[in-house]
Amino acid sequence: MSSSARDLGLFVTGALVGSGILLAILKRRSRRVIAGPPEQLPDFAKALEEDSSLHRIRLREWEDLEWRSSAGWHGRDFCHNKDGTAVRVLSYYYDDALEVLTGVVWFGPDAESHRGLCHGGAMSSLMDDFCGHVAFISSDAPWSGATVQVNVSLKKPVPIGSVLRIVGKVYKRDRRKAFVEAVLDDGGASIENLSGEPVAYAALEGLSIDGVKMSQYDDAISERKWEVDVCKEGRLHRRDSGWKIT
Repeated sequence: MSSSARDLGLFVTGALVGSGILLAILKRRSRRVIAGPPEQLPDFAKALEEDSSLHRIRLREWEDLEWRSSAGWHGRDFCHNKDGTAVRVLSYYYDDALEVLTGVVWFGPDAESHRGLCHGGAMSSLMDDFCGHVAFISSDAPWSGATVQVNVSLKKPVPIGSVLRIVGKVYKRDRRKAFVEAVLDDGGASIENLSGEPVAYAALEGLSIDGVKMSQYDDAISERKWEVDVCKEGRLHRRDSGWKIT
């Protein structure tokens, strides 16, 4: 083989290898990497945060992980883990006048099932969390009962990376029973939904029971109550009295 032919062969081989590497890089870059919630949240989330009449819900064990560990929890909260990459409740807001709870929820990559879509079980786990906390929040203490029934209708697949709204309330009480209804939707008007009508992804009919002692602990933490606090920015917080426990 002549040197010119050999050089041409090497050139062609190098070009093919280079093209393969370039395609691999472009393919990798084209993949959507989802490490956490977007910095720019949907308009409905911004409106909730700006509405000073709403109580933002704060539990110490959601935010203070060192205290959580020392207080007897063994791990992170399933839906309120601030580093979680499955289904994560970014915030809950309570309308005290209407007794309505609204949440901002992110569905991360570890909630995936079908390619690019959230697992239905992650949606149901969110509904379970909501069913319990809406009953607790509308009573006088956190963890004041337990969810005992969660009936979820899955209406539309949730794409991974979505930030959605969950809104609902306790619509009826019968002694210790709290009947809950809620809907998971897109919050209304957006770039993807110009009609302005909320698109529903799931609906809940649930039941929680008040006054059920689930934990075996009997201490100051188990006796916590809700308190309404105003932060320096003027935001109302409904938080547990455990923030005072050292």
